Amino acid sequence: MKVERLGTTFFAKVTDVDLTRPINEAAYDAINEALLAHGVLWLPDQPITDEQQDAFSTHYGPLEESFYNPEDNVARLSNVNPDGTLRDPDSSQSTFLRANQLWHSDSTLFQTPARISFLSARKVPPVGGETEWADLEAAWNDLPEARKQELDGLIIEHDFQNSRRKMGHTLSDTDRERWPPLPHPLVRVHEETGRKALYIGSQATHVIGWPTEKGEALVKELYDHVSQDKYVHTHTWTVGDLLIWDNRRVNHRGRPWDEAKYARALHRTTVRGRGPTMENGQAVNEYERLRRQKAA
Repeated sequence: MKVERLGTTFFAKVTDVDLTRPINEAAYDAINEALLAHGVLWLPDQPITDEQQDAFSTHYGPLEESFYNPEDNVARLSNVNPDGTLRDPDSSQSTFLRANQLWHSDSTLFQTPARISFLSARKVPPVGGETEWADLEAAWNDLPEARKQELDGLIIEHDFQNSRRKMGHTLSDTDRERWPPLPHPLVRVHEETGRKALYIGSQATHVIGWPTEKGEALVKELYDHVSQDKYVHTHTWTVGDLLIWDNRRVNHRGRPWDEAKYARALHRTTVRGRGPTMENGQAVNEYERLRRQKAA
């Protein structure tokens, strides 16, 4: 198996491995080591089935269920209806999925967000529809030491509705109850590497315990910081591509394409995280105290 770094600080191409056939434990370990080193892996020419993708992903841990089908681990991110026609770009499902075109790390709507995501290209448009990743670890490392000390320890509220609202989708009352706002640390420590990264994306709203306007301004400042071109790598899809990324290190976003004209179907499996981002009970209690104080 060959691993070639393509990005400046992250993103690597992996070749000479065939995931349509069984691989040994050493190959699984080598892929994980490469992921920890590079954050995002591109494995071209992997025409895997959903069953093969499920089995390969499950080797790295229990999988999250699909939003739309709780009995299925494969999330089919597509603008194609079951009958093969293209879905109405103005439909509720389309606006819901379009929020994926904003920078995010998967599953911050959970106390234990996603660890690893696997995305397999089944249909791709001839133009547009790329996916971009941003290196949150490099964005943290580039900050001055004094600035790091100011930011480390802050708690950010993440609201799933925030990203959906920006793209014209409103969650139902049931979904709002299902996915309430949650606290996450602004600076996340990777539990395997020990390295730190900024944990900020389109679902982040404000700093808990700060005046709202001040906290919103910091979120915007850091969102813009981590999204600079120097931290970003863009991938143009080819059918058969498999992309694997570490949600503890990178943000990602899809790019627009002509949804009314071209099909785009990417199948995702997602490995659950190993524990809440805020394991310290005192920190969680402080978050709840500050929320009550704000409401009063």
